[in-house]
Amino acid sequence: MNCEHPEVIVGAYIFNSKGEVLLIRSPKWGGGKLWLIPGGHIEFGESIRDAVIRESKEEIGAGVEYERIITVAEDIFPESFHVKKHFIYLQCKANILPRERVKIDNKEVTEARWRRISDALKLGNEQIHPLVRETLSLVKTH
Repeated sequence: MNCEHPEVIVGAYIFNSKGEVLLIRSPKWGGGKLWLIPGGHIEFGESIRDAVIRESKEEIGAGVEYERIITVAEDIFPESFHVKKHFIYLQCKANILPRERVKIDNKEVTEARWRRISDALKLGNEQIHPLVRETLSLVKTH
């Protein structure tokens, strides 16, 4: 589907009880080699909170508690995305619910790892999405 309007996307910076953030890999970004975060489109009539909860469940199979919007960002025709798009990102903080476990489907998400923010920020530019790096440098946990 080709769209001539910007698409509003939620991104979920999901944290566990240790203060680690969940990073994923998706075949849609950087040929599946870039670390990024779960997320996706907001459906018509859906709140930001509900979109974060739904997208997290769809992509990582786990329930989360929505906390807040961290930043708003834009990406026009990102080179690392598999098709030409214009995205408006609502970057949100969420926490994985107690006793929930990450389960990937190997379609939307091919790998998932919990990382300390300091470790994620040490990843090379070819390893982590630049917006994820930028947002993580702003995020403060607990």
